[in-house]
Amino acid sequence: MNSALLRVAAGLLEERRPYALATVVHRERPSSAAPGNTALITGDGRVHGWIGGSCTQPEVVRHALAALADGRSRLLGFGVAPDANRDIVPVPMSCGSEGRVEVHINPVFPAPQLVVAGSSPIADAVARLGDAMGYPVVRADAAGAGDPGDEAPEWADRAPGARLFAVVATMGQGDEDAVVRLLAARPDYIGVVVSPKRMRQVRSVLGDLGVGADQVARVHGPAGLDIGAESPEEVAVSILAEIVAVGAGKGAAQGAAREAATEAAQGAAREAATEAEPAAAATPAGATGHAIDPVCGMTVPVDGSRPSFTHEGRTVHFCCHGCRTRFEASPESYAA
Repeated sequence: MNSALLRVAAGLLEERRPYALATVVHRERPSSAAPGNTALITGDGRVHGWIGGSCTQPEVVRHALAALADGRSRLLGFGVAPDANRDIVPVPMSCGSEGRVEVHINPVFPAPQLVVAGSSPIADAVARLGDAMGYPVVRADAAGAGDPGDEAPEWADRAPGARLFAVVATMGQGDEDAVVRLLAARPDYIGVVVSPKRMRQVRSVLGDLGVGADQVARVHGPAGLDIGAESPEEVAVSILAEIVAVGAGKGAAQGAAREAATEAAQGAAREAATEAEPAAAATPAGATGHAIDPVCGMTVPVDGSRPSFTHEGRTVHFCCHGCRTRFEASPESYAA
């Protein structure tokens, strides 16, 4: 690859734009291409470089776009007969010559971007380890990641094929809002650092906020593989391991199996926990300390850091805006 083409490749990756690298690896005369001829094909079908004339270029572009779509490399054989002993894609030679050309196509994608929402120790550990793995890391606090009305951040607009991973480690402070905002960016993976019980609440609130069931099902929670992690760094390792597994196409099945295996036990525990939890009560305005969110039952501080709502002269405190929205819609269902 000549220096000019190398600069084009570097610029495309800097812009986080995938491309396909096409290289002539063999030719039989007569043919205008020569071994080593190289071209870059971008997602819009534009060709940078040279891999032959009109006899081969249209098919190279077509297969390059297919490689960008499925992420798989391929070897094209123009004028080459099918061969069971070679992993080659036969392509008819459109020119009338007797020449034969083989072109290898390899899709090249920018490093996956990792968005970490939250400022917790686990969020810090995920960001550090993600950076060590070569992921460009973007930090987003709960508010910045969670308000769907805000203008979409730069990382949300990416070229097809550029992967995006998202981890919500807000630790109960705007979990649902952060998930809604991040889901809008169509991440390849999104995980929430929560307990199984809290994750059921998150899924319920997401549904009440209008998030479709298929989108809710894409959210991994609790995030991470079950490796017995305890410290923030160990939890971060489990989350990044799950991201790697999902990227390799292995995580979805494992996550579904894990949820199915524990669903019966969780269902029984859910009913028992609901009966055992203290009754949700509103807190007098101006109180300090903690209160119980009457929607999800979570204990929340009443220091003004969480959403609240005044109902019949009493201030009710919530873990997130989703719970407050549900309470406002039907306060009589929760006020008791």
